[in-house]
Amino acid sequence: MLRFLFSFIVAGLFSYVAIAQDLVEFTLGSGYQYDIYYSLAEGVTAYPERTDWELSFSTNIYDGNIRINSGNGVTLYQVSDDIDDWNNITNLPNSALQLRNSETEWQIGAFLINAEGGLNYGWGNYNVTNQIIEGSRIYIINYGSFSKKIKINSLINGEYNFTVANLDGTNEENIGINTLNYASKKFIYYSLVNNEIVDREPLEWDIVFTKYEAEYVTLNGQTMPYIVTGGLSNNNKISQYDGFIDFNPAFEDLDFSTDINIIGYDWKEYSGQYTIVPDRAYYILSQDEQSLFKLVFQSFSGGQSGNMSFLIEELDFNPSQITNYSTNTISICPNPNNGSFKINYYGDNAILNIQDMNGRLLYQAGGSISNFEIKNLNNGLYIATIITNDNIFAKQIIVHQ
Repeated sequence: MLRFLFSFIVAGLFSYVAIAQDLVEFTLGSGYQYDIYYSLAEGVTAYPERTDWELSFSTNIYDGNIRINSGNGVTLYQVSDDIDDWNNITNLPNSALQLRNSETEWQIGAFLINAEGGLNYGWGNYNVTNQIIEGSRIYIINYGSFSKKIKINSLINGEYNFTVANLDGTNEENIGINTLNYASKKFIYYSLVNNEIVDREPLEWDIVFTKYEAEYVTLNGQTMPYIVTGGLSNNNKISQYDGFIDFNPAFEDLDFSTDINIIGYDWKEYSGQYTIVPDRAYYILSQDEQSLFKLVFQSFSGGQSGNMSFLIEELDFNPSQITNYSTNTISICPNPNNGSFKINYYGDNAILNIQDMNGRLLYQAGGSISNFEIKNLNNGLYIATIITNDNIFAKQIIVHQ
């Protein structure tokens, strides 16, 4: 049973005035049974079962992104870069390459983590003639007691098609996932165990408290990938602040990042029992960057009960304090395009670089950024990088003539 407790405490006056301070308490459940989706504006908005999916498919029809539920022990191995080898794959070879989700970007899942650039999306290649991402690799996926081979056949106008079979080729299934039906969500999820789509993500959320695989965790002097419990953001700008937390630092002294694991897992420590790292706060901007919140963890009980709590307060914040432009203020349209496109960016005195996937600089411009006609780009994937005095932002461009 999920439980919540809210209380209001008068906050002291420092760099910001606290509008209200709430104590938020909830449970992840015994064994971390639930994912807890939390909205800065609305509180907890969903608490789905954490283990009810194995694959998640991005609803962005251009990025071809597929993630695995690493927090539920799902592992993925690339076993062939020739999709025609399907019938020859019967076991996990020693040369298999284990693939993991990015823990800093939702946009790079395990199936994309080793994309080669150009027209390659990891699991497949972009066909500029029919504008379809066509499968090119074969994988083995382990989940629960199952080991199966899997290939992503195609992504066509937002619909994924993939094939799953036992390693001996039996029980082969072709499955289609139409992400257009869930365009308001970041991902739509799929249960290989139950052979069903799982619509589990709420419309409104800023942080999800969950289990996930962190790449660099130090245990007994060794650093390794490890499954952790913590908070991942919905690409909000967040700054971790270590210092006297009764005082709010000046906004310009905060170092904001859109990496999804800024909150992460290391706000707690374990030595026989969990304790909260002292003198640490997180400053979080809302999705529209019009509100600023301060989060301070209070308790974490571990997997036996899954109980945890934090203080959250909205600060009296003037959005004009934001001097760094977020990735939400930069867009490229149309995308894909034929080499003619418009970059929408709110700001001057920036440098635009366009590079291929090998890092070669193909185009550079400075000052105000708007419309471009670049007809000498071959079909493929490119990265547009905008450099300001404070930040560097990057967007992917797909060109097909």
